[in-house]
Amino acid sequence: MTKLELDLLVYMVPIVDIRHLKLWGRELYAVIAIKMRFTSLVTLLPALAMAQEQVPLADRVQGWFNQVKSYVPTAAPVVAPIEKLAEKVTEKSVTHVSLNNWQSILTPGPKAEDWLIYTTGGNKTCFGRCGTADKAFKESVLLFSADPTSPQLGYLDCEANQVLCAAWSASAPSVQYYQIPKEPSVGEERAPTPLRHIYLNATTVTPETIYEIHAKKTYENVPVYEGALHPVDGWVAQYQLNIPMGYVIWALGAVPSWLFMIGISFFSRTMMSRRAGPTGNAPRAAAPAGSAN
Repeated sequence: MTKLELDLLVYMVPIVDIRHLKLWGRELYAVIAIKMRFTSLVTLLPALAMAQEQVPLADRVQGWFNQVKSYVPTAAPVVAPIEKLAEKVTEKSVTHVSLNNWQSILTPGPKAEDWLIYTTGGNKTCFGRCGTADKAFKESVLLFSADPTSPQLGYLDCEANQVLCAAWSASAPSVQYYQIPKEPSVGEERAPTPLRHIYLNATTVTPETIYEIHAKKTYENVPVYEGALHPVDGWVAQYQLNIPMGYVIWALGAVPSWLFMIGISFFSRTMMSRRAGPTGNAPRAAAPAGSAN
């Protein structure tokens, strides 16, 4: 079959019965397929050109950039942020809070400053659950060190300072966030010291969780504590009774439960015996005069 015959057959496709076309073999089918694809492509070219013109130049550049970027080798893995900070940043100092220095820490100075005091404990005061939180706080110190606006850091161990923790009603693991005001001028009253108790999850806490208390100001989601046991503004502290009360609470907690129950039982028995009055064979009253025997 010559090329001319094939061309004639292609143009005669709309008027030729398909049953006759099957008899002319695979060659005819190939020519028809090529012709149809070429015709479809020619028909679509104007539409593609118009669509390409409608795409913004910035989008086309971004598409080219993404294609080029796909051929670039993958970059080396990024070093963990905490490990990277540890190589370049000087670690921020952490003040250990105790009965000897807590007043100087919470006393207003020449400028206002924030204090983030991490509270932890041991087997008695934290029941052995503070290991994860302790590790998270130590690693968060590097994050605070890299932030020039970070607050002062404190560390309160309730295992070694049980009286102070009792006076502050502090529990472990938690964070106490103080906003200490500026020292008042002569004749001015001291401004209040906002305090927020932020309790930490002993199993899921991370360094970022502690750092975000300052960085993202998550402490603002916690209401300000204004109770009687506030270390500075509470009425117990204003009468200088917070530390004596801390000793009382600590002493009650140090008494064994069995000894405490014995004391309560002895006290209750004594009170009941006094209320019941004297017991035993009391002397009978004398019979009135003139009564029959």
